[in-house]
Amino acid sequence: MRTISPRKYAVSLYELLQEVNKEKTPHVIRSFVALLVRHKALPKANKIMRALADYFDAQEGRAEVSVASVAPLDARLKERITQELKSTLRKTIELKEKTDKDLIGGLVLKYGDTVIDGSVRRRIELLVDSLK
Repeated sequence: MRTISPRKYAVSLYELLQEVNKEKTPHVIRSFVALLVRHKALPKANKIMRALADYFDAQEGRAEVSVASVAPLDARLKERITQELKSTLRKTIELKEKTDKDLIGGLVLKYGDTVIDGSVRRRIELLVDSLK
């Protein structure tokens, strides 16, 4: 039997859920889990759910972006970051904020596989590398 990727399972589930009315959603989910059991793919469930969330966000025009800073951001800065990302990515932005005391200062943004490291720590590392 051919192996099915978590993404393919996720896309299939998304499309099924789009086709049925809300009352049938529990039945579709039960059938989907039974399919995973039959295909011995239940260990992939976490990866499938992550892929489903990513696919859903892509289809709905949403993006989850994490921003790390040394201290909590004020509301104005969060709004500015959100608006800049919305303009750049052309998506609705869900900003997930976290603090990281190791950054010294600046911000680190993560969106999918993209990382924008504007931290002071990273700038110091680049400076040290350039002096070698």
